[in-house]
Amino acid sequence: MKTGYGKDKLPKIPALPAEIFSQAFPDGFTLQDEANALTAYAFRNGLLEDLHAGKNSPLLKDKSLSRITDAEMKALMVDASEKLADILKLREAEPETYKNFIQAYGFMYCREWKR
Repeated sequence: MKTGYGKDKLPKIPALPAEIFSQAFPDGFTLQDEANALTAYAFRNGLLEDLHAGKNSPLLKDKSLSRITDAEMKALMVDASEKLADILKLREAEPETYKNFIQAYGFMYCREWKR
């Protein structure tokens, strides 16, 4: 069983200065903002990005064809789950570090997402 948390696995992102934070999140950092940042961190900016990269294919328009293999789906889910477990362990162990990280990550990657 894994112990601890993957603080060392997190990308190094500086905390947002208060002025930038208040401009980016004038109504505060909401649960939707946190969910967006978690999704970007654990899923969107992970193995999915590798699958998404590359050239588009006309075959992708055929809904009868699979776009992802079972092995790729399993790898995506395992990777996302491990990242979420690590970040949630950080939230428990070091709430302020978690808060600074997730807010800065949301600022960097999710400002244009639905809030």
